[in-house]
Amino acid sequence: MEKELLTMAQIAKQLNLAESTARFYRDRFEDFIPSIGEGRKKRYTHETIEVLRFIAEGFNRNLTAMDIKDGLSRMVAKNIEFEEVTATTTAATQQRPGNELKQYTLQLQIALEQMGTTMQIIANQKEEIAELRKHIADVENQQQEQREYINTKLEERDRKLLESIKEIQETKKQIAATQQRKWWIFWK
Repeated sequence: MEKELLTMAQIAKQLNLAESTARFYRDRFEDFIPSIGEGRKKRYTHETIEVLRFIAEGFNRNLTAMDIKDGLSRMVAKNIEFEEVTATTTAATQQRPGNELKQYTLQLQIALEQMGTTMQIIANQKEEIAELRKHIADVENQQQEQREYINTKLEERDRKLLESIKEIQETKKQIAATQQRKWWIFWK
């Protein structure tokens, strides 16, 4: 697994960035940078390359840091560090003053509210998609009915047109016959 992990210098080299720039991006958007380890032993996964590339391209396109964070939040899961629950951490948590516990509880409540909001947005989008599908089906049915109506009217028009042409041809024949008779009557 060590081979798969990269240093920030290796990542900067792959992206043709100055190492200081790559570190600046890492520090500025730390919540979105996948990493393993602590301090000087911190290493980064290959996904970090794409995250830093996205950040660099965003700044090159003159996006604000907030715009880039919004894009990253849609593209990458945010890093959240959890303490391993052991007897020591449990005892330490129990010894913390009440304000810290309240703060952790508040953060958890905010996260749950955000998750609830996200779930509601997803439900609303699914409902909207279902309505759009129904609307599309209705429009397609209307188009089919219109096509059938138009075809029926065109066939009726063609039939009447053919009848009119036959009547005109018959009338022409009668006129020609009448004129021919008048011609012979005139000579007699």
